[in-house]
Amino acid sequence: MLELAAKLPPGALVGGEDALLAEAVLASGGARFIAREGDLVRDGGRITGWRDSVLAVEAAAAGPNSGNSRFEGGALVCQDGVNCGFTLPGFAPEVEAFTVAVIYRSQGEAKTLASVFTGQANNMIFLTETEGRVLAKDKSSTVEVALPVPAAGAAKLVVLGYDGHSLRLTVGEREAVVRASVPGLAHQADFFIGCRSNRAGLAKTLGQSRLHEVLFWPDRALPGSSEAGDRATLAALRRHFRWAY
Repeated sequence: MLELAAKLPPGALVGGEDALLAEAVLASGGARFIAREGDLVRDGGRITGWRDSVLAVEAAAAGPNSGNSRFEGGALVCQDGVNCGFTLPGFAPEVEAFTVAVIYRSQGEAKTLASVFTGQANNMIFLTETEGRVLAKDKSSTVEVALPVPAAGAAKLVVLGYDGHSLRLTVGEREAVVRASVPGLAHQADFFIGCRSNRAGLAKTLGQSRLHEVLFWPDRALPGSSEAGDRATLAALRRHFRWAY
């Protein structure tokens, strides 16, 4: 039997990654939505909300999502052309920085994965998978950054960060950065999962995907940060993804 004399740090052994990530997300002020039955809110069988596993906040079903969401095999299932999304309204009085990370699978096009929306008359930054690319851009077409989509069917980890000066996208080990100051973000903001807004009739922006986890930091840009805590949080996320998916 192998015995270790040294005391190892948390997460050093395989199996501790989830706990290490949970600790890092909590310490950094993030929210983590995990697709599991215990975190779903139901009303008569319909899924009406998705509870965060860290801060006890709840993302409600988006306006056009009238019971369209399904939970299946450790994932929330999004259907092509059907709004299956959720929203966390009013997360900030204005958008100065944020990070969103999505762990998901798709066979065709996932299309909208998440968005930060400051009102129909203002702007939004959305994250989408379409035409063989993972793409982040704003509604006003001020900024756009994209990377190729990994193999279909495999789990993907996509991370998008905005620090007020640049938009940084990572897909697996690849990264792309574009510098830009996005207009129209100095307004109260809503966060959306699996759709772009509460507006109905946007079927062409809604694709097919299986969402396993969605993480959101409403006031921190983790990618590109020089702070040790931010870098450790991203490292914990990548380690969790590597061993869990």
